[in-house]
Amino acid sequence: MSGLHGLGFSNGVSRSLPAQRFHRGWNMSRMNKQLLNFFRCSLCPEYLLPPIIKCMYGHMVCITCRSKFTRCAICWGPMSGDRNLSREKLAEVVRFPCRYAFSGCQMRMLYTDKPDHEDLCEFHPYPCPCPSSSCRWQGQLEAMVPHLQDEHKFITELEEEETRIVVEKIELGDAQDWVRMQFCFGFHFLLVLTKQGESNGRDQLFAIVILIGTRKQAEHFTYHVKLVGHR
Repeated sequence: MSGLHGLGFSNGVSRSLPAQRFHRGWNMSRMNKQLLNFFRCSLCPEYLLPPIIKCMYGHMVCITCRSKFTRCAICWGPMSGDRNLSREKLAEVVRFPCRYAFSGCQMRMLYTDKPDHEDLCEFHPYPCPCPSSSCRWQGQLEAMVPHLQDEHKFITELEEEETRIVVEKIELGDAQDWVRMQFCFGFHFLLVLTKQGESNGRDQLFAIVILIGTRKQAEHFTYHVKLVGHR
């Protein structure tokens, strides 16, 4: 029993404290969930975030839906341009879920922190980075390399710090792409050499390097591209 004393179970008073904290935390969570109902957009799953603009009859929708219409999307009345300041004040204390909660993110945060979090959220769905394809795949980062390996088998994979793309059979006036997937320093990189055909006959070559990772991870890398060939 001596081991329990250090955890605060030596008497009835200390035993009740964890329960109080639990109920307080549970009540706050339930209250936050109820408050979120005041911020649900009437047209989509998004939330109303400041600035919250209302129409002449008091209807409010999220900023995404508001940008699609010049009039109120609910009553089709004119937008007043007035802000719901009381709702905006309440938004300052509400913890909003990440927009990628459907993908598994369980973070809740103040609305002022949402843009930075969602920009780097690990549950952010990424589009397929493969060029010149009609692939509509979207998924999380850890699923991107398997997708490229399974669905885009023409991409050559290399495990080295330096790689070379040999360009052959260049067709003037047509757009072309050459792609390599390079693994080094514990990350996969997609190296793309793309040719854009110009109507004046002066084609242009562009080299693009994509880290299959987060923007924060990409800040730790630089890539040197050298073009060697005959004119």
